Parts: sequence; structure tokens; C-alpha cells
Amino acid sequence: MEVSPILRFSVLSSGSGGNAIYIESSQTRILLDAGLSFRELSTRMAQVDADFSSLDAVFVTHEHSDHWKGLGPLARKTGATVYSTEGTLNGIQERVGKLPKWKQLKAGRPQIVGDLLIEPYATPHDARESVAFAVHCGGKKIGHATDLGTINSTVVDHLSGSDALLIEANHDVDMLMAGPYTWPLKQRIKSPVGHLSNEVCGELLAKVAHSRLKAAVLMHLSETNNCVDIAEITARQALGSCPAEMVIARQDQATPFISV
Repeated sequence: MEVSPILRFSVLSSGSGGNAIYIESSQTRILLDAGLSFRELSTRMAQVDADFSSLDAVFVTHEHSDHWKGLGPLARKTGATVYSTEGTLNGIQERVGKLPKWKQLKAGRPQIVGDLLIEPYATPHDARESVAFAVHCGGKKIGHATDLGTINSTVVDHLSGSDALLIEANHDVDMLMAGPYTWPLKQRIKSPVGHLSNEVCGELLAKVAHSRLKAAVLMHLSETNNCVDIAEITARQALGSCPAEMVIARQDQATPFISV
């Protein structure tokens, strides 16, 4: 009897205060982003009974500091290879310090690390060469889409057929517009290179949901401009009859492991 490969993940943190997703398979351990201090990243890993002793790689989405804050110490302490676009490296290099191992990412060019295949794809965000990822292992797929202001065919193509989806539901438009942020910041968030609203997250979920989807994780919820209940109701309506488990990623603690 053939045994399915292990592929599971925990969202260690998601939000403007820091972002990190830990993914492990039978052979490989990676992070998508490292936006907390090394100490806090280690604490979050301990929450799911894991550590960085065998970390293979860190994949960085873009240059905003909530995605790389702990990257330098993490890379130097673990020896993990850092993957990013050249644009991202140029945006962080002076602040992150020496990276012992770095490899260039290009959107549309998959990378193989151990038994994982990681596909970076370009995202519409106000950063240099911003990307998100689809992660494959043994016929299983994790689709990731955060820090993007709109959806397009590239996003849909890379999320389609995923066994688990990690999709941004950053804000409720009415709450954002009535809230305390400055007008320029409000315009940036709701722009085509800003962040996805609950409604657009729902549109994306409706396009890529299917009967075998196991989990849908709502990511990067604003603590000021969103409400968990509104985000979850909007996403569940978009999923329709799809039986996927709904998970809300949090800023202050790691999610339990989600297996695909």
C-alpha cells in the first residue's frame, strides 16, 4: 500500500506586525517569510513543537520589513539558504546584513528544495519584484496569495487545484474608509497594488475552490480595519458547498499544524 507523503504547515504569524509560514514535508523544512525577530520565530516554532535545527530554506516574498525582520539572524544561525528576487534583495540587503547563502528567485521559475517544488509567481503589490508561492510535494499543493492588491489570471492559475489555500483577507472596505488611517494610507491599501479586501478574497476563493480543498486560511487580517466574523462569513459564502476547514491566521500565535 502506497503511503502519502507528509506535507503540513503552520502559519507562525500573519499581519502587519510580522509574517511567517512554516512548511515541512518528509524530507524538507522551509519558511515563507521571516517577519518576526529570531527569538519570536523560535517561540512560535516551539508552540507547534518544532525548531529550526534542520531548516533548509527561507523564501522571502518582498522587501517590506514585516516579511524579513528576523531573516538575517535566522539565516546566520541556521545556515538556511535564502531565496528572493533580486529586487527584494536590493531592498533589504543593507538592513538585513550578510546572508551566508542566497539564491535568486524569478517569477515563473520553480525551485526544488529536497522533495518540495516551490513556484514563485509575480504579485501586484507596491514592492520591487514581489512574489507569492505555490508549494508542491508528492501530488499535494499549498497555494499562497498575500500582499497583493488585485487578482489576475496569474494568481488564479497558481492557486487552482490547491489542497490548502492561504489567502489574504486584509480589510473590510467600509471599516477601512471610516477608520482612523490617513487618506493616503487608505488609498494605498485599497489600490491595485495594496491589499485584498474581504470581498475580493471571496471572489478569489470562489474562482479556485473545489470539492477536494482541505483548508482555507484567511491571512493578514487588519486589527484596525477588519472583523474576524465578517471576514469568515464572506469567505464561507464564497466557498459555497466546499467542505474545506476554515482557519483564521493570527498575529499573536501560531496556528496548529494543518496537514494536506
